[in-house]
Amino acid sequence: MSWLRSHVLGIQKKFFFDAHRFINVGCGYFRGMTISIGCDHAGPALKARIAQHLEAQGHVMLNRGTDSNDSVDYPDHAHAVADDVSSDAAALGILICGSANGVAMTANKHPEVRAAIAWTPEIATLAREHNDANVLCIPARFVSEETALAMVDAFFNSQFEGGRHQRRVGKIACAMLASFVLVLSGWAQRPALTDPGYVNSVKLDEKQLKVHLSILASDGFEGRETGEVGQRKAAAYLEAYYASLGFEGCNNGSYFQMVPMTNTQIRGGELVVSEDTLVLAEDFLLYPGLDVTELNDEKLTFVGHGIQTDSWNDYKKYKGGGVVVMRSGEPVDAEGKSLLTEDGETSEWAESMSKKRDLAQELGAKAVVVVLEDEEFEMRKSRMKRWMLRKATSLNREKEGEGTNLPTMFVSATRAESWLAGSKVASFADHNEMLAKGTPAKAAALNPTFEMNIDQLRYSYEAENVLAFLEGSDEELKDEVIVVTSHYDHVGIIDGEIHNGADDDGSGTVTVMELARQFKDLSERGFHPRRSVLFMNVVGEEKGLLGSEWYADHPIFPLENTVANLNIDMIGRTDEAHSDDPRYVYLIGADKLSSELHEVSEYCNETYTNLALDYTYNAPDDPNRFYYRSDHYNFAKNNIPVIFYFTGVHEDYHKPGDDADKILYPKMAEIGKLVFHTAWHLANMDNRIEVDRVNDFPSDR
Repeated sequence: MSWLRSHVLGIQKKFFFDAHRFINVGCGYFRGMTISIGCDHAGPALKARIAQHLEAQGHVMLNRGTDSNDSVDYPDHAHAVADDVSSDAAALGILICGSANGVAMTANKHPEVRAAIAWTPEIATLAREHNDANVLCIPARFVSEETALAMVDAFFNSQFEGGRHQRRVGKIACAMLASFVLVLSGWAQRPALTDPGYVNSVKLDEKQLKVHLSILASDGFEGRETGEVGQRKAAAYLEAYYASLGFEGCNNGSYFQMVPMTNTQIRGGELVVSEDTLVLAEDFLLYPGLDVTELNDEKLTFVGHGIQTDSWNDYKKYKGGGVVVMRSGEPVDAEGKSLLTEDGETSEWAESMSKKRDLAQELGAKAVVVVLEDEEFEMRKSRMKRWMLRKATSLNREKEGEGTNLPTMFVSATRAESWLAGSKVASFADHNEMLAKGTPAKAAALNPTFEMNIDQLRYSYEAENVLAFLEGSDEELKDEVIVVTSHYDHVGIIDGEIHNGADDDGSGTVTVMELARQFKDLSERGFHPRRSVLFMNVVGEEKGLLGSEWYADHPIFPLENTVANLNIDMIGRTDEAHSDDPRYVYLIGADKLSSELHEVSEYCNETYTNLALDYTYNAPDDPNRFYYRSDHYNFAKNNIPVIFYFTGVHEDYHKPGDDADKILYPKMAEIGKLVFHTAWHLANMDNRIEVDRVNDFPSDR
């Protein structure tokens, strides 16, 4: 085996001393070099543009194809470029394919090649400075031409810094030698580590967290809004990362679960009631996301407050069809007490618009017009106007059993007053007099006809939940799954400003990535969790928890086998209540379904992290309703124990200032450590935790 050792040591020597022979140290820029460039069918146009860019700077280009859009096998072109670099025929290489994963994996099979995938110029710079990369891999489907050229310039303008990085890069060659020795000597399996303290000493790597968050929360990802380019780039980044760790696609070979969605955006509209024309956003408001955008010559029926119970019926004599007009709230007496309850307390009808809409649809109405007192209308308009005209996102599926999408509009009492003229209820004052008698009025047909025309853009698409699955080692327990989640989407670009969402929920996303790396590394070292663990970054949380809702309704792994969900959302900052002490975390839901889960969580904190566990928001009467506002909810409503890890809102919540440079990485790593040990404990217990409590949070949000 001496020939092999000599050969590899020769590689190492060349690796350490000859790596910079093409660098012009004086100017810090590679000039007059030979560059090898290749791509698959995703990159010919970008390859040609990069080659033109480099030739203009005096470099000689070796074109290793392909030059057409016809489908090819990327390894053929990646091997050609890697051969050029490893044989010194080229000083540097550039490889291009759709995601850059395949060409990077192929090129790195060559012993003298260090191929790096870059998504931003900053990452291209680090690839040179810290990793001495000599092949730049560009994901053509996820970066613009402008970004690609900037990455090339950054790569060429940077120099390897040496120092501690030299030692680390040198270990790549050492590892290569070790692998040769192991294979040739028959040591195919690395022996399992037996240090009992190894797992206990696991810490999340703050630098890893910072690097990934600096990328995902950069302007290049455009705020990661669901359905937009930035979100798809983030999904591809996560896929590439999990593939690089050695995870395999767990959904029929894919790392993605595709979530069908529909976007709607209202751009204008009007109502015509006889000769009265009402303009959207000025004279009337409506709920966006309409299935029906046009109604013509429909009859109008006044139905009081739109309530029907055993003792009160505003729909008496209503025969269905047309558009129903109803007042907001509920009937009250002169003292403001409800006429629907025995004690005069407010009933659920007063606050539940969905209850009224469901009833109207059930009785045959085609649309609802809600009449508000003038002051209430103006207040609602100030709140709804901007939201109403923004893009609305929903799951693209049948709504049976999920409530109504009945067109629902809001108008002021002054505007609607004339509609009642000539009917059995000639005015709202007449209706008040009827209510004073303590009984409802009958439904009253109104004289005007009703037309609705709404200009609404509507389109459907799919977005990605991203999954990395680690199978358990215990034959009897591996079908049981611990699910660790975050959402990687954010709110995108608003009024021309990018909202990068570093804390919301970039912090949770990169923590899940680092947890996946730690679990994978442990398994490769011989420490296998007995139960399986699913690391999942879901999409569409900002649109209404849509990605996790789709997973819960279409689980990749059966919900009945799901032991618990640990959900991480916003753990990188402090709120006003803890401005002086960052060593805290809010826990929500830990004790609501399983007393054992709560005990495990408390034990892991006392043993490994000793954070201040704050249960302020773990209460059904929490006015913020945080329990319902992140992805754990879709597991909890299916009776799966959950813990929601959260550090509260701050001045940059859903604002452009939520950037990576404000994140407290030591704090984030420590909370991640608590999640790690909780997940590890749950995955290795002899018995699955029991669901032994009735959740006091209602399951209908």
